[in-house]
Amino acid sequence: MKVCIDIQAAIKQRAGVGRYVHTLVPELAATAGQDTLTGFFFDFRRNGSPFETGLIEESPCHWIPGALIQQSWKRLGLPAYTRFAPEADVYHFTNFIIPPLPSGPKAVVNIHDCCFVTCPETMEPKNRAYLQKRIQATVDRADHILTISETIAKEIQEEFGVPEDRVTATLLGAPPALQSPPEEEVAARVRALGIDGPFLLHVGTLEPRKNHSFLFNVFEQLDAFDGTLVLCGMKGWQVEPILEAMQASPRADRILHLDYVSDLDLASLYQRSEALLFPSLYEGFGLPPIEAMRQGCPVLCSDGGSLPEVVGDAGLVLPLNDPSEWAHQIESLLGDPDRRAKLLNAGHARAARFSWRRCAEETWDVYRSLA
Repeated sequence: MKVCIDIQAAIKQRAGVGRYVHTLVPELAATAGQDTLTGFFFDFRRNGSPFETGLIEESPCHWIPGALIQQSWKRLGLPAYTRFAPEADVYHFTNFIIPPLPSGPKAVVNIHDCCFVTCPETMEPKNRAYLQKRIQATVDRADHILTISETIAKEIQEEFGVPEDRVTATLLGAPPALQSPPEEEVAARVRALGIDGPFLLHVGTLEPRKNHSFLFNVFEQLDAFDGTLVLCGMKGWQVEPILEAMQASPRADRILHLDYVSDLDLASLYQRSEALLFPSLYEGFGLPPIEAMRQGCPVLCSDGGSLPEVVGDAGLVLPLNDPSEWAHQIESLLGDPDRRAKLLNAGHARAARFSWRRCAEETWDVYRSLA
């Protein structure tokens, strides 16, 4: 069986869909067996593949800009994807939308979340309008839909009338690259990032859906904590109001934004943090809580989207309408070593249930069921 997977998102995106593709493809390669996996992407500027040479077969298109083809797909519904991509039995589209594809080959598509339906005000308007316009055609064309949690699988079934047997949740895991550095290196890495003393951590792109204003409000109500709030994430859509709120905070001098950090630095932050605070309005999965639990960091998260499913009883799942309760729970946790130890043990056990290798194997099961 020949499978062609669209790896375009991994070229430039470090978070979100790009991180999904970049982490999944090596695991797919390791579990391919006798089947063939080819990665397709547009590479008019010759930037090259995001993967190591020889990991998978690759079939880049060099002769025309991908951005031009994307516009033609959006405006005209032409040309066919198969004019550029290699022949395959199954095409896997990883970023919500199936481009024009003739009948015959099977189509698998990832719909990572339903934010454009359930939480549209947090999305960039152009992207939201595009998804709302095109998603039904994608759902109709898809032979199978992959998503990243059972919560989102149910949303897709309810929102678009998709039968249960056409949607599969392939849950994610902590990235294999997120390894724990030695203890002495952890301390040095944290100091090199400009952190001296206790800190609370938030990991996520600076964008409306991550709910930073609420996070700042919670931090300002912590009377018994004199450490730092560390934000780790790239600047996203509508970042200006978030930066303004951060600068206007009465505790602005204790809020540190690190932007993107390496996997080793991120693992070090998790290990040294007092807790991960993750008050997101909505998540299709939410990798940072799993990453944190794997690295021995207690998690306090919202009940937005799939987070209760992912975190379970291994973290504190709190409502989004009461910053005072968040502040109380944080201070209670910081002042109770036994409770913290129980959460850490539960977190390790919980994180061990999630695996990218299992995600890849279940993805292959979907490919093979179609071909």
